[in-house]
Amino acid sequence: MKRKSFLKLIILFLSLMLPTLVSAAEVITPAEAEKWAESKGEEILDILSDKNLQRKYKELDTILYNDVDLDNAAKFAMGKYWKTMTPEQKQRYVPLFKQYISSLYKSYPLDLGKGNINFAISRVVPTKSGVDVFCAISLNGSAKDKTAADKSQGLFSVLFALAKNNGRLQVRDIKIGESSLLLAFRSRFYQMIYNDSDGEIDWFLDDLQTITADNEEKNEQKLEDAAF
Repeated sequence: MKRKSFLKLIILFLSLMLPTLVSAAEVITPAEAEKWAESKGEEILDILSDKNLQRKYKELDTILYNDVDLDNAAKFAMGKYWKTMTPEQKQRYVPLFKQYISSLYKSYPLDLGKGNINFAISRVVPTKSGVDVFCAISLNGSAKDKTAADKSQGLFSVLFALAKNNGRLQVRDIKIGESSLLLAFRSRFYQMIYNDSDGEIDWFLDDLQTITADNEEKNEQKLEDAAF
């Protein structure tokens, strides 16, 4: 009897809270999301076509920190370990995660730009937390011309999960096919914590700091080489 009463209380509590939670989510219209994605996509292509590597890094970092929900990504990547972390560990980890992501993307080739990569928005689907924007991207053909893109064998689909935070649209996750970028980070961090750090969060943070520093050193070398 007590168990049934407890379950009823939980159901009642959730039924009272649900309207509050739903109303708290900031609504994104499909037209708003499509306009944002088109504008941001063109902006990124312009940046990638810039020959000045230092300026390219700076502008891409601005987009990373402004248009990607890195705070949410940091928590998601830690998964079950987030609740076990101390306030001091969280305070160290979140900015380190952002620094790591910034160092990581710079390790990839960034010389693709207009004429080399094309994209087209195929559909926009509202979700409970925002919208999913599906894009067709081609590295060697026009994404708007599916036949040409298929022939180039460079066509692939990318999903951008968008949410609105304080009136600002931000990317929550990126999926290529069935692969989620956030889940990839979580899998990698779990491996580092369990296999490389024996479950010790402080050791994991030390390892992440070392990896980030190594990435940044290599990126600095790229900048020096590009200056000549």
